[in-house]
Amino acid sequence: MRDDGSLRAARAAGVPAWGALSVRWRKLWRDVIAERRRYALMLAAVAVSVAAFGTVLGTRDVLQREMARNYLGTAPAHATLELPGGVSDAALALARADVGVEQAEAGDVLSARVRIGVEWRALLLFVVDDFRSAAMNRATPVAGAYPPPPGQALVERTAVSVLGAGVGAAITVKLPGAAAAELRIAGVVHDPSLAPAWQEQSGYAYVDRATLRRLAGGAAPNGLQGPREPHEAHEPHELHELRVRFQGIPEQMAAVQAAAQALAQRLTQAGMPVAEVRVPPPRRHPHQRQMETVLLLLLGFGALALLLSSVLTANALAALLARQTREIAVMKTLGARTGQLVAMYTVLVLGIGAVALLFGVPAAALGGAVFARAVATLLNLSLASEAPAAATFVVQALAALGVPLAIAALPIGRACRAGIRLAMDRHGVAGTTLRRVSAQWPVAWRNLARRPGRLVLTLGLLAAGGAMFMTALNVSASWELTVDKVYATRHYDVEIRSAEGMPPSFAERVRALPGVRAVESWGYAPAAFARPAEVPVTHVYPDRGHGSLAVMAPPAATAMVSFPVLRGRWLAAHDAADAVVLNHAAAAQMPTLALGDPVWLAVDGRATRWTLVGVVEEVGAAGVAYVGAEGFGRTARVLRIATDARERAERAQRIRQLDDALTGWGATVQSARPLSELRTAMGDHILILIRALMALAAVMAVVGGLGLASTLSVSVLERTRELAVMKTLGATPGQLTRMILSEARAVAFTSALGALLLSLPLTALLDERVGKLGFVAPLPFAVSPAAALGWLLGVLALSWVAGWLPARAAGRASIAVAMQAV
Repeated sequence: MRDDGSLRAARAAGVPAWGALSVRWRKLWRDVIAERRRYALMLAAVAVSVAAFGTVLGTRDVLQREMARNYLGTAPAHATLELPGGVSDAALALARADVGVEQAEAGDVLSARVRIGVEWRALLLFVVDDFRSAAMNRATPVAGAYPPPPGQALVERTAVSVLGAGVGAAITVKLPGAAAAELRIAGVVHDPSLAPAWQEQSGYAYVDRATLRRLAGGAAPNGLQGPREPHEAHEPHELHELRVRFQGIPEQMAAVQAAAQALAQRLTQAGMPVAEVRVPPPRRHPHQRQMETVLLLLLGFGALALLLSSVLTANALAALLARQTREIAVMKTLGARTGQLVAMYTVLVLGIGAVALLFGVPAAALGGAVFARAVATLLNLSLASEAPAAATFVVQALAALGVPLAIAALPIGRACRAGIRLAMDRHGVAGTTLRRVSAQWPVAWRNLARRPGRLVLTLGLLAAGGAMFMTALNVSASWELTVDKVYATRHYDVEIRSAEGMPPSFAERVRALPGVRAVESWGYAPAAFARPAEVPVTHVYPDRGHGSLAVMAPPAATAMVSFPVLRGRWLAAHDAADAVVLNHAAAAQMPTLALGDPVWLAVDGRATRWTLVGVVEEVGAAGVAYVGAEGFGRTARVLRIATDARERAERAQRIRQLDDALTGWGATVQSARPLSELRTAMGDHILILIRALMALAAVMAVVGGLGLASTLSVSVLERTRELAVMKTLGATPGQLTRMILSEARAVAFTSALGALLLSLPLTALLDERVGKLGFVAPLPFAVSPAAALGWLLGVLALSWVAGWLPARAAGRASIAVAMQAV
């Protein structure tokens, strides 16, 4: 401390306390300049962590706000009642006259197909009774005309790339049982209640009742060639959904469900039976739970990164204070009080946090905007603003300033409260190891163990960073294993679904087609869990996908699927006609069911009783109840086909041949989809999470690396005199360098082992959370050898870089200069 004389002179001359205080601050400033590299490491670690924490915090705030604004802006219906006989004027009048109904209107959602090039792809057709008066489930105009002119359609904005057609273009649409018709696109809309079209591998279009009638009845809209004969069996120009919003009740599931059930009973009693009531979770976007859970996990990891960087700051600061114990004692002998010294180092830590904020906040704002846009793209949201609320920046500032200070309080207090006599006896080292310099590992561990607290902090810092890195890659490997189950448990590559039943002869005729290896006919029907004497209630969203349930009847001893059995068993040929097996997604909708329990399923509006005999794991599917063909009692509607195709183009050609053949035989083909589309859709759903985990893993790795570099550098500086003594006893510069590098390697190997052990429970936790979000079942536990090896090599390389320069400098320092070091 070079200003001891100034302090004494100031006291003797009666200089005010603030004058002496300025000397202390100048001393602190010179210390920072002298140790600028180490403080720069602290600053970099905190800034990186502040940026990561702020990025996730800001993204969470923006998405929570924008998801609510987007979804509620569509004015989603509280409930949708399915009327098989169509929504008549009388049904609308009865609903609107109900004292608890605020709004009621008719609509529908139909499965159609659209021609893209030479292929037919799935198209979800939303039918609006009247675009001008539509009050519920509204889409926002983006481009072109709204409402569309008669005979034209609107498409959802994410479907433009799928369809390869925008405003003014014509698309060829085909309803089940009707001929193909051209439909001109009048405009583009945004419907945030739908997943992106490219993610679902499906198109979205919106038409009114008149346009639907033309598509079904053959009138050519606006002179375009269209179908000539309607398929009256389905009456697709009739609307079957009665959408309602209630008033005077809380927007909670139980209240909405009770009100919808009561309305359904009144309609049924009036001679307008209701087959199903659909009540999606009120005020909640279809993907809201998944988004909130994922962002909460990421926020926790961001907070962990900030915590670890604060530990790094406290660790490095403790080491620097240990080297200044005699200077602190000198200041105390000159009258400095403990509180003044604590305040001085407190301001130092706050300064590190404040400067980190200057770098971290802009980086977090940029990262949050990029992250929010990426998530919004995956959720089909439109961001009105990418700026988080002001409270987010307040939380970020409090975390950046408060967390490092809270963790650094202990070493600051310990150093500043030390007695003068004790502090004067300290020399910044705990002892000297002079024997057997060549025995590198024992010497390395003895040296590291002299500062057990610092060793534990350093190992914890690196282990946590490595654990996050390994966990990200482990979860990615677990996800890939799960996605691979799509092919491992399904032994077909094409599924063709018909709007009507297909006779058994169709399967035999398909089997005779070129390129077909095997084919099976399956029964299929939409369904819902039901209770006797009640209208079945489901929690399905308007897209008819999230929360849905279907009944499928495979042939006895099917060879097309081999799902793992979770409970009970799979269907057997000797089963009674009422046996049912649920897949795990369906079982999750009724978690209290046990083997042998009765299961009530509503099929075609009629409640039927079944007996649960098993539960299977079916990755990538909505809820399905599997029953025997005898108990199902309906003609098969699904063909599952194994072809000889190996490439995408070859498979597309096989699908066209199958489609043409079935259509020529009179089948009303509703969809023809390759199994590969399911795998692609599953991968797209989790893409953002894997990328976010990898980004946070990189942040943790940076923080851990900075921690190692800081610890080794300070450790070498602390032991400058010790190294000089060893040189006087004959140690060569090379031996000293190898000794310090062996300490670095010891820390690296130990931290890598700790990271591996810590990553195992962390991987298990994320496998469970992520799996339940994506598949309603935990992901299979997987450990990536590449992750463990990659982290080990990385931390070894970092330890070599961190230890080489200070070790080399210490080895080259002259004994006289080294012995003068404090």
